[in-house]
Order: sequence, then C-alpha cells, then structure tokens
Amino acid sequence: MNTGYLALVLHGHLPYVYHPEMPERLEERWLFEALTECYLPLLNVFESLQKDGVPYRLTISLSPTLITMLDNQMLQERYLKHLQKSIVLAEMERERLQGDPQYIHLAGFYLETLTEIKKQFERYNCNLLKPFKLLQQQGHLEILTTCATHGFLPLMINRSSWRAQIQTALDLYTSHFDHSPAGIWLPECAYAPGVDEALSDYGISYFFVDTHGITHSQPAPLYGTYAPVCTAAGVAAFGRDPASSRQVWDRHSGYPGDPLYREFYRDIGFDLPLDYIGPFLPGGNIRVDTGFKYHRITGSGPHKEPYLPALAREQAARHAENFLQQRCQQVEKAACIINRRPLVVAPYDAELFGHWWFEGPVWINFLCREIASSDALSMITPVEYLQEYPDNQAVELPMCSWGEGGYNQYWLNTSTDWMYKHLHQAEDKMSELADNNPDAHDLTARCLNQAARELLLAQSSDWPFIIHSNTAVEYAEQRFKNHIGRFNILARMLETGNISRDILEDIETRSIFLPDINYYVFCSLGTVKRPAAASASYRILILSWEYPPKTVGGLARHVHDLSCALAALGDEVHIITCPVAGKGIYSLERGVHVHRIHPDLLTAEYFIDWVGQLNKGMTEMSGKLAEVFGPFDLVHAHDWLVGEAGGQICDQMNLPLVATIHATEYGRNQGLHNDLQRHIHSLEHELTRRATLVIGCSRYMGQEITRLFNQPADKIIVIPNGVEPESILPEREKPLSIDDREKSIVFLGRLVPEKGVQVLIEALPLILQKAGPARLFIAGKGPYQPELVELAKGLGIAGRVNFVGFVNDQQRNELLGQSDVAVFPSLYEPFGIVALEAMAAGIPVVVSDTGGLRDIFEHGVDGYCSPPGDAAMLAHYIAELLNNPELALHFARRARRNVAVKFNWHQIASDTLDVYARAISIHTK
Repeated sequence: MNTGYLALVLHGHLPYVYHPEMPERLEERWLFEALTECYLPLLNVFESLQKDGVPYRLTISLSPTLITMLDNQMLQERYLKHLQKSIVLAEMERERLQGDPQYIHLAGFYLETLTEIKKQFERYNCNLLKPFKLLQQQGHLEILTTCATHGFLPLMINRSSWRAQIQTALDLYTSHFDHSPAGIWLPECAYAPGVDEALSDYGISYFFVDTHGITHSQPAPLYGTYAPVCTAAGVAAFGRDPASSRQVWDRHSGYPGDPLYREFYRDIGFDLPLDYIGPFLPGGNIRVDTGFKYHRITGSGPHKEPYLPALAREQAARHAENFLQQRCQQVEKAACIINRRPLVVAPYDAELFGHWWFEGPVWINFLCREIASSDALSMITPVEYLQEYPDNQAVELPMCSWGEGGYNQYWLNTSTDWMYKHLHQAEDKMSELADNNPDAHDLTARCLNQAARELLLAQSSDWPFIIHSNTAVEYAEQRFKNHIGRFNILARMLETGNISRDILEDIETRSIFLPDINYYVFCSLGTVKRPAAASASYRILILSWEYPPKTVGGLARHVHDLSCALAALGDEVHIITCPVAGKGIYSLERGVHVHRIHPDLLTAEYFIDWVGQLNKGMTEMSGKLAEVFGPFDLVHAHDWLVGEAGGQICDQMNLPLVATIHATEYGRNQGLHNDLQRHIHSLEHELTRRATLVIGCSRYMGQEITRLFNQPADKIIVIPNGVEPESILPEREKPLSIDDREKSIVFLGRLVPEKGVQVLIEALPLILQKAGPARLFIAGKGPYQPELVELAKGLGIAGRVNFVGFVNDQQRNELLGQSDVAVFPSLYEPFGIVALEAMAAGIPVVVSDTGGLRDIFEHGVDGYCSPPGDAAMLAHYIAELLNNPELALHFARRARRNVAVKFNWHQIASDTLDVYARAISIHTK
C-alpha cells in the first residue's frame, strides 16, 4: 500500500480578451501563447499517458474567462491564422539559419513543433474543451473552475458580489461539462472569513489556500498541510505544500532555473532586424515575443549558449525522478506522526508548464510515469482524498492569499487603490438595481444583465495585478475604466427609465461573456430564490412562553411576526402562550388565534415548577383546541420552556414537531456552571432530539445546535429572524443628535453580561476623547444593571450614561430617532434582532463580530464589526461614525435596504412553510 498521496493541481486562467471591433489585438497573444506552449502540449501529454496505459490523476481548473475564449469561434480562427503565420516564420528561419550549425536544429525543432500543434488543434475541431471533457469522463482529470472573472473576493464589499462571481462561474461550468464541480479554485487562493459559507450555499465541498492559511488557522492544524481542514460551514480547505512549491515554482532555486532549460527572456522578436521580423509583429513594429527562443539559461550573466532540446528533455526526466524521491521522503516522515496517509498538495499556475517553464509539460509526463511505478506515492484528486477521509479537523481560517506578502497588498496598493472606490460604488449600485427589479423583462432585463457583465469584468483581479506588476499597464487601466464606464451608463439608463436600445446593443456586442447570466444573482437576498406561497395550507399549533404584549426578549417579537406572516399566506395559526394582564384567554389578532393559559394554572413559586405547570396547561389546552378547530398538521415549539408540551402533544396527536432554538443555556453562560443550567441544557437536548426538524436563526446557532446536542447537520435548518421596517422609523436624511454639542449613542437589549454592555461603558471614555461630547442611552432591563451602574461611576462617566429601562415599540422608535449610532457589543449573540431593528430604522450600527451577527452584518458595508470584548476597537469604530456623518449615512442607507430585502417576514414565512412541508413528509414515511 502506498505511504501517501500527491495532488497535482494546475490552475488555468487568462483575462477575458475579446475585441471583435478590430482585426487583431496585441493582448490576444496571451491566449495564443498559452495554447501553443501550455494547453495543447499538456493535452498531448495527457493523451500519451492514456495511450500508454499509465494511470494518472490530475486536477486542473479552467476559469470561466478561459473557457469562454477557448469556445469562441472568432478567437479559434484568429489562433489558426497566428499558427500559420508562425509556421511561415519557422520556414523562413530554417532558410536563414541553413549555414549556422549551432542554431539550424532549432529552426527545424520549432517548425516540427508548430506543425504538430496545428494538426492537434484541428483534430480537436479547434475547441480544447472537448478533449478536456473527455479526459475527465475517462477518469484522468478532475476539472474545476474559479470565480467568473477571477475576482479577488476579500476586496469586494458585499457578499452579493461573492455570490455573483461564484454562481455565474458554476452555471457556465455546468453548461460545458454537464455537472457541477466538486471544488473550486479561489482566485489568487484568496480567502476571507465567510467565503466558505458562500461556497457551501452552492454545494462546493473544497477549495485551496496558501500554506499560511492552514498554519495560521485556529486551532492550530494537527497535520499541518498534510491533510485538509474543515471550516465552520463544512467546506474543506487544502493547503499548499511549501517544499514542492519551491522546487517547481521558484525560477532561481527550483527546477525551471536549470542552465539546460530554455531561456524565456531571449526571443528573436527582440533580437532580429525589424525589416525582417516586422511582418510577424503586431502592427509590424511592436517588439514582442514570437515564441522562437534559441538559447538555454546557461547562467545568470548575459552570455547564453544555444538551446539543446534533447539535453533539456533528459534533465526534465532527472528532475521528475528527484521530485518523486523528495515527495516519497516527505510522506514517509509525515506518515510516522499522523494517523492517516499524508497528502502533498502541489498547486501551480498552469502556464508555468510550457510558457514560463518550457520543459514543464515534459516534466509532468515523466513525473506521472515515475509515480505509476512507485510503491510509496500515488496521485489523487482532492475529492478522492475527501472520500477516503471525510472527517477533518474543524478550524477557523484567517484571511490569506498566495500573493506576495500573503494577503491583499499585491492587489491593493498605491498603484491600484484608486480602482476600489469605483468598484465598491458599482457593487453597491448593482445590488440595489437587482433588489429594485426582481422581475425585469425585455429591454430592462437585457440592460440589467449587461450591467452585471460589465461589473464582473471590472472586478477581475487581472487588472490590478497587471498594473502593480508594471506590464501591460495602459491596457489594464483602459479595460477597467471601460467596464466601469459602461456599467455607469447602463445604471443611469436604468435609474431614469430611459434605456437607449442603440447604446445597449453597442455595449452588448463588445462582450459575449456569460450569455445566460441572470442579473438577479446580485440581489441582496442571497440566491436567486423568490418567496412563494405554500402549495398547501396548514393548521399550525405554535407554542411560545412569551408573546406580545408580554415581551422579555426577541423571542416574543419573532413568534408574533412569523405567526402573522404565516396567517397572511393563508395558513391557520394557533398560538398557546402565557397569560398577560388585560388579555383574555382567547383573541384573534391579525389573523392569528392567540390562546393564553389561565393565570390560575400558573401558581408555582419556583421557576422550574412554573415551567412544568405551563407545559401541562399547554398540553391540556391543545386537546380542547383540536376538538373545536379540528386536527392540527404539526406543532412548532419555540425554545426549551415549551419543549415538554411540544413532545407530549405530538405523541398524543401523532404530529411532527418543529423546534426553533433561539439561544442555548451553554452559549448564554459560556458553559454549564450549576445544576439549573445543566438541567435546562438537558431539556434543550431532549427538545432537539424529539423534534422532526430543528430551526436555528443563524449559521452560528445551527452549528452550535449540531455540536452541543449531537444532532445531524441535515436535521438543522437555518432561517433568520426578521423585522417589519414599516413598523420602525422611516429612513432619515441625516443623523440626529441631542443638541449641537452632544452626540447620542444607544444600546437596546437585556442587561445581562453576554450582551456586552460593560464593554460599551468601558469604551465610552475613549469615545469622548476621539469624538467629543456624547451621551450613552442604555435601554432595557436585567439583573446586570447594578454592576453596570457601578462600572460607569467607577470610570467617572456616570453623568454621560442614561439607563432608560424597558422600552416599548413606540419608545424604541423615539430613542432610535434621536440617536447618531446604535451599538450592540454582544459577547454571545445567537442572532441580534435589535441590531436588525436599528438597521431598519436607518441608524448607523456597530456590532460585535460574533455569533449570528455575522450573518446579518457585513463589516464596512452595513456598518462596523468590532472584535468581541475589545473596548478600544469598539471606541474606534463608534468614533469613526460619529466623526463622519456622510459615511454613517451611507452605511445606514445600505443597511436599511439589505434588511428590507434579506430579512422580510414574507420570505421567512415562506421558508418556514418549506420546513413544515418537509417535516410532515418525514413524519408520514
């Protein structure tokens, strides 16, 4: 049995170059050179291995831009002309060098090579996608894709752009290869927290990161880069092996720098007289590489010896053997310290092989043949490794890339920073246009689709890369400005409702990229999913210990708004809840039947006993309701306090049980520290076990439920909380303040340690230093208030802190109306509905980067996310908003629109009905 595995991964990508408006374009040579020196030679190697019966497994990613160009008839025809022209040059060179014994063999070498390349290309009917697809079907290649235009995801301002880049790429891939890819190549191997969630939404099972992305993860990886890790969203991350990278990637210390290999930087396009070589150059006078390179590297000095292909081929064979020996030693050492067969992941740019390192395809040929006869190492693809080892260590990955410095600096620097203002404005505008036009048709839909194309093309990481590397700077700048400019023209036409067909058609002809794009992929909602009425109406029994006007936390408002939205969709909704002064045991409120337990049934002095009486009363009342209103279709229980009743009613009536867990006792207390907490935890566990399906209000809660209660992941469904924006304040034109001197900061929520109010009070002195006079309003009540009062006194800021107490909806609106910023510094937060309410009110918001807040809030887009418990950073972000009202207003407007689109109750109720239908289906089987 082999000791370990090698995953050889090639990333194929080129920027989208398509210029039908002119007969030729210099930048088209990027594609032509890649075809001649890289992709056609690689396909030749793959086919020769197959013909010889050599088993091999490689992974190769083909970017959507590359796929589109490979499939484009105009570019195929232009490449054939380019090949024919190169063959003519080879014939001329053979004649010119006839009397030169040092170089005549090279003219013949290039003539033979180019002639065979042309025959191979014509054998494929000029389309390389067909042989790639066949090799995948035969089991030799695993073909992946990358984002639509190779956009650098960490520098995009919102997740709608992430989704647009990902979904359009997957759609294009599927249209060509008849299935979705298992994994994806993140552009520049650039990862940011949250990207894994977007990948998970589309069924992507793995991606790649650079070495430090794994080694800097938390907790530290048990196996280093010799095994993948798993993110919180359940997506595997494979890390680049540094040793194999250096041996192949580094031109100076690696194989490509060997003296016998072909010298890349010496080309006859620069060496020969212009009157001779001119007909083969763009415009007849632009000096570029022709591909005719007659020298080997030789050494670091200017002297270069003639290139000898046979000697270079022999050296490639030796290097392949050396590479295999090094990897065998590597996996043998690793196998002694890990409890699985180690994996070496060796990812490279595909064009390294053939274009930059001319002998690269030959080296791959020899390497595959060497590995086929090895007893210590075998080739594998990432998806095969995951099939063999499906369980991997869960970690949190940091932001990382494989660019210079390991992070963003190659794409965001002094030469490129001007680009991002335009990109971010366009990203925000495109999302707004999609949100405002959910069902566009005809000319409007075409205009929106073209705007989406232009934005995607502007987002390409190629333009800042080219500019920073100082190569084709003018072209990259012009392409970026053209795409942004066209986007702005299209956006203005859409906003004014005056769409010029002539202008639109002119812009469309300049790009046939992503012909089937759906602009709605940019919507804030997430995926292209429209709320729909349920196919069947249900009679639903909902159990909740609190319901307005009895409101202790966010649960009451959630149950109320969900129930009303379900009733509005045509379902018959019955609530059983606690008694409240001024309300009878039955009322019909906004179409919802509200049944309250008689207060005489709830007389216990101790809390747990009171909960027992509540559950008994709910169980008894349910039977009476079934007699009066008819049988129920299912029971929906909210939190552990009603879990016992939920289970008993379902047992008695043979109904499915859906449970929503709004928070956990473990999470609230950061552990279980006494008998009461452990008892509550056991009741939560029993509710999740008994339920047919469990709803969590955020990804964070879904993961917590799975982990704490050992429930299968497919039993947990994430559906967010929501708000009714119309019940809160209208959007304001500018922030308000108490008076001309004082700014107002507001917190709303229960006064308990996990809400982090103490961190906000600790931050207030720093806020006063940075932003001047300000007042903090703390709205809510809870057992932690005395400690908070003493903290404010101890810091000498008691006069700046107002404890408002509990506020109703009208008082909440009034308080938000006089506030400049709302702050929610939670240490533990399953969702954060009050943050949604502030966002819906048009108030700039600062939140903790924790729990469910990560699902509803994007740092630098909707406001600011501060590290939990960090008073200094919290003060920094609050002061930033207080000192910059225009920025605050921008965040507030963006947040309000996102709330209206993402967290509306019609959508949430529709998603909940889907859960009900699934629970009923499971129960009846």
